[in-house]
Amino acid sequence: MRKTFTFALLASALAACGAPVDDTKNQMATPQGSTYPIGPYGYAQGSVIDNLGFVGKSDPSGAAGTADYAALPMQAISLSSFYGDASVKYLFMSGNAGWCKPCNDEQPFVKAAQEKYEPQGIKFLEAMNQGFDRASGAPATEADINRWANRHSLHLAIASDPADYIHQYADVAAFPLNMVIRTSDMQIVFMAVGEQDIDSILAPFAP
Repeated sequence: MRKTFTFALLASALAACGAPVDDTKNQMATPQGSTYPIGPYGYAQGSVIDNLGFVGKSDPSGAAGTADYAALPMQAISLSSFYGDASVKYLFMSGNAGWCKPCNDEQPFVKAAQEKYEPQGIKFLEAMNQGFDRASGAPATEADINRWANRHSLHLAIASDPADYIHQYADVAAFPLNMVIRTSDMQIVFMAVGEQDIDSILAPFAP
């Protein structure tokens, strides 16, 4: 509570000076020379999302790919990868856990939506906040990513979230978390928790 109060005072002081204020908990470091939006960042629909950083795997051919995820290398995946990319109009990002039944049940619809909307400029990123062991609550591992991709025949970006960033947007018990981010300014234009009709979510954002 004291830390929150101190943060609030600091934010007020900076605002009074006319300086940009980032008062979120996950203040990610912006690479030198990056043009990622400065913020302030928020956790609700209508706010700009912070440059969250994950580590994971992605089939370079996307929905049309046939890559074996076990053979793909782990690599850094950050939201700045999608910002300003002329080929990406929106990013559909979901927060999942391997043990989460609604998350698993939603995957056939995610896969179908990717095949339909990826050619229209919507990219897909799944952030696995936890793996398949609910009791441990441990972050997803490379083995969990491979298992998730294989189980659902996915060919999109799948990343582990060891720093627990996604949990700031929704409690893992309410997952899946589904978000649509407009990549021109990284604003969250849609956010909901619980199993969703993915096609209905994305249809308004397709050209």
